[in-house]
Amino acid sequence: MLSNNDPSNSAQVSRKSVLAVVLVYAIFAASWILVSDQLVHHLFKDPDQLTLASMLKGWVYVLVTSLLLYGLMRRWFGRNSEPQIVPPAPRSQLLSLGLLIVVILALMAASAALTIEQHTQEEFGRLQAVAGLKSRQISDWLTERRGDADFIQTSEFIIDLYHRWQIDGDLQSGERLQGRLEQFRKSWGVTAISLLRPDGERLWRSAKAPATLLPEPLKLVELSTKSRQIQLVNPYRDDSGRVLLDLVVPLTAQPIAPPLIVLHIDLSEWLFPVLESWPVASGSGETLLFRRAGDDILYLNPLRFRPDAAASLRLSLNTPNLLAGKALQSQVSLDNILEAKDYRNVSVIGLVQAISGTDWLLLTKLDKVEIYTKARSEVVWIICVGSLTIFIVCAGFYLLRQSQSLALATAVQKAQAERLRALDLLAAISDLSVDAIYAKDLDGRYILFNTAAANFVGKPVEEVIGQDDSALFPQHQAERIEAFCRRVMAENITLTDEEVLDTQFGLRTFLSTKGPLCDANGKTVGVFGISRDITERKQAELKLRESEARFRGLVEQSLAGIYIIQDARFVYVNPGFAAIFGYQRTEDIVDGKTVADLVCQQDRQMVLENLRRRTDGEIEDLNYRFEGLHRNGQTIDVEVHGRSFVYKNRPAVIGFILDVSARKAAEDQLNLQAAELKARNDELERFNRAMVGRELDMVSLKQQINELSVELGRQPPYALAFLSAQLENTVGHASAEAHAESALDPLKPSVIPVSNADGLMGGDTSAAEEDRL
Repeated sequence: MLSNNDPSNSAQVSRKSVLAVVLVYAIFAASWILVSDQLVHHLFKDPDQLTLASMLKGWVYVLVTSLLLYGLMRRWFGRNSEPQIVPPAPRSQLLSLGLLIVVILALMAASAALTIEQHTQEEFGRLQAVAGLKSRQISDWLTERRGDADFIQTSEFIIDLYHRWQIDGDLQSGERLQGRLEQFRKSWGVTAISLLRPDGERLWRSAKAPATLLPEPLKLVELSTKSRQIQLVNPYRDDSGRVLLDLVVPLTAQPIAPPLIVLHIDLSEWLFPVLESWPVASGSGETLLFRRAGDDILYLNPLRFRPDAAASLRLSLNTPNLLAGKALQSQVSLDNILEAKDYRNVSVIGLVQAISGTDWLLLTKLDKVEIYTKARSEVVWIICVGSLTIFIVCAGFYLLRQSQSLALATAVQKAQAERLRALDLLAAISDLSVDAIYAKDLDGRYILFNTAAANFVGKPVEEVIGQDDSALFPQHQAERIEAFCRRVMAENITLTDEEVLDTQFGLRTFLSTKGPLCDANGKTVGVFGISRDITERKQAELKLRESEARFRGLVEQSLAGIYIIQDARFVYVNPGFAAIFGYQRTEDIVDGKTVADLVCQQDRQMVLENLRRRTDGEIEDLNYRFEGLHRNGQTIDVEVHGRSFVYKNRPAVIGFILDVSARKAAEDQLNLQAAELKARNDELERFNRAMVGRELDMVSLKQQINELSVELGRQPPYALAFLSAQLENTVGHASAEAHAESALDPLKPSVIPVSNADGLMGGDTSAAEEDRL
């Protein structure tokens, strides 16, 4: 420690002043630890701002503690004071101490509760995201399966093959139908297919189809036959133990008694893996799919702790405090968090989301113990800090009372006692600090070295005092430290810098603040310093930069065009965006193009209006198409997706854009082919009507010949008497049949049934009869 043997320069500091510094330091340190981290996390959400604020917070703490230490040392070395007698005030001091302890305890409790609540809200947000994502995935998957069923239901080709097979006895048509169904199963991800008669009897089944249909699917088969609507069979276990989901599809192209097709879907192929996945590491995070089955709750998927529960585990709806039962009794919403017990009788929190189009409920849950485990370390840290603060306050109060008593008893020896106490106080402050606090003389030898500093170098304080940096660190590190100290003493200023040093814990990074150490006359007699270990913060900054680099690489290499628009100008585009519009560099668009410059004249007003609506907050996101301008002057069809957001505290739009010119050309070609097919069909219909008219004219001519023969007294050459009462109905019926048949096969000529000489119905007029005419 520094010493000054000149009695005239000895600092005389009252115990009250020293203890006041101790109390100020203790209160400041405790308040800083308790409040600063929570305040920074509350004020800043952006990772960059949070890192900067944490760094500034550390610098401010180092600066303030340095100033406190500097002020105490100035008091010790530079000021003479007369002994002061402090009158005792035990009642008021005890009241203040008790009130301060109560405040600290209240802050501890509030901080612990806030920490637990913060972790709960974070997990609640994760549960919301998981529930929303998985419910959308399941709904989209069911919609796709229903779309497949709709396609089959309205297929006239399938019902035509069925008729030829079952009614006409064409076995080849049956083989073609089975081949088409098998092709459909392989192409659209269906596990198996069964073909049923209208009465539910199975005609054919593909590989992997259940050997027998269970009662519940058979009931829905009967219902589907009556209602002529697609029926969804809830998940069930077949005779081989698989969990299947069936879609019963009546072929409504058959007007009466339609046959049925049953699509068997093995849920272990897609649905169960989706439900089992969890986006973050968790020891209890789980997604459950269940429905009400009478007075029971039936779990539909394998559970994390019950892999065999799919479509088999049933729990009573009246099970006390069961989370699934609570969900069925409450309003389903992603905003309502439920607290109850799961199927293991373990306390959990969860969210419930209904699956549209079904009676299924999706439950995402997490054990409360996991939330408390994550918050436990922070709560323990808060308790330790609060206990340390109370200890410091009590110690300060005790020292204050002792100093008051000693001031009354030792007025004569106060100067020397005050100096010794100040030195003890300096050692106590430095030893209680988690930062390394030290001081050196002009030769670079340590005269002060606190416990935290000794812990870093792995040597006792007594062994370090009197040594220089070369005894503690490698040569190149010691030279750098000594050069920094020489600069501080030469310029007589306080400087802050980062130092990377070898410690007993490995290579660590320190934020060091060093300043000149002066005597009572202002002469520099050494240097003091405070070093804080910021290794974890530097590693966090490095990880943040690496994460940003990965994200930027993903965006820059994306084939889709990604953009940010603000004030109708591009503030960012990726290379994929520039490539879509024919530019080599993104700067050509960001620096030289507006939104209007890349849009055709006829779509420009629409695009600018859609951009304004999102910027003004009328809508949040939008998806539409327009014609863009390529750099070579040609137009391109693009599809744009955009969402409003805040960029640099101002409204902006972010999104991506796709070149759909090829898809637009394909759609136009398909529309043209459809128009050509319609024109050909209209021509065939006109030809059919002309042929029907010719046959009717021939029958009318034969009637006229018979009438003329009767008038001439001759025998009528044609036997057409049966037409007198039925001609109109027969011809109309034949025309309808011919028109229906021509609609099925446009290349087959129309046939009108007429009668021959024997009164039998024929398909056409013979050549001999035409010769007789």
